[in-house]
Amino acid sequence: MEGLVSSAQAQSFEPVSTIISQSSKPVTYMTVLDKNTIVIQITEGEFNFHGYLERTSGNTFIGENEQVRVIYDRGTKQVVVINKKTGTEFYNYYFSDTNEGAL
Repeated sequence: MEGLVSSAQAQSFEPVSTIISQSSKPVTYMTVLDKNTIVIQITEGEFNFHGYLERTSGNTFIGENEQVRVIYDRGTKQVVVINKKTGTEFYNYYFSDTNEGAL
């Protein structure tokens, strides 16, 4: 086909949280500040979240940054990390904020 010209259009991509690898349970540290506030740090590979979880109701604590939302149910000990923009679940695992060795 002589004289056929095809045009290409560049697409822009918005930055997304980078996660190099996912395991079922990333390294997690929790410190209970008071009955309504927990400090949490979650790390694995290039993923890092450090922030405060605030009680929303009952045993549910929620915190977020620009990219992810972290939900912790202190009753079931379940931690869920989701991408705020897409709703994709990054992590869903169990973690206790109590020293079970001391029980």
